[in-house]
Amino acid sequence: MKEPFFFGIPLVSRAGATDWAVIERLFSLTLRSLLAQTDRDFSVILAAHDVPAAWHDVPAAWHRVSREPGFHLIRADWAPEPPTSANDDGGRKKWLIKQAVRARAGGLLMFLDADDWVASDLVEKVRAVMHPRHIGAVVTNGFALDYATLRLARFPIAGAFDGPFHALCGSCTIGRVVAAASEPHLLDPHAVLGSHHDWEGRATQNGFSLAHPAAEGLYMVGTSENHSECHGPFAEWRRHVTRAVRSRGTLLEPGLAQAFGQNIDELSSA
Repeated sequence: MKEPFFFGIPLVSRAGATDWAVIERLFSLTLRSLLAQTDRDFSVILAAHDVPAAWHDVPAAWHRVSREPGFHLIRADWAPEPPTSANDDGGRKKWLIKQAVRARAGGLLMFLDADDWVASDLVEKVRAVMHPRHIGAVVTNGFALDYATLRLARFPIAGAFDGPFHALCGSCTIGRVVAAASEPHLLDPHAVLGSHHDWEGRATQNGFSLAHPAAEGLYMVGTSENHSECHGPFAEWRRHVTRAVRSRGTLLEPGLAQAFGQNIDELSSA
């Protein structure tokens, strides 16, 4: 029996967005990358105040490939608040998602920003490398894609960011949540290992083992809705990275777009 796999998506509220239409478009592309997974035995948990139109199209698309209801909605029950540098709204929604995973007896949990993409073979490749000794996994390779120009750059990004994919993009970690565990690193690996860029260091420091799937990720930039580019002390530096991708990157090719479940003609026309 396969270990359950969950994608957890904390979505910004309509009130917290600059342009809700852009949020809906980005979210629809993220869903498309999930629907293209080669291993379709997974669930998606969306925590949101407002539900994009694309979410309502999921049941029909999903049931063409699976008989199981794999998409679950959790409504945020607090009043929407303006975005903060600490992204408190996103943190509360992630907590709701973790509680939902525990209620379903646990499994592998990947938090996914509602604008980033995952490769179509991500679930398959994560399951292939996960061993009982691993408390989680980290996607270490990937791309940054500028939403406005469809130009992309592979990490590290010359002249802007010399680190790996997982050091900048938060959609890169998969924690093994063991619902009945008493040890903190099994009950809540995301809390123990901290922010995505700390996972490798903290795992080494504490003697924990992480898996490294060969799948790649895609970090969407230049949307004017990316939290890290709009809020907090490093927002200008993040925008510098975006400018580097936009000026030095290469155009997204059809084959690579397809590897993330996307159609290049539809992306270009939009």
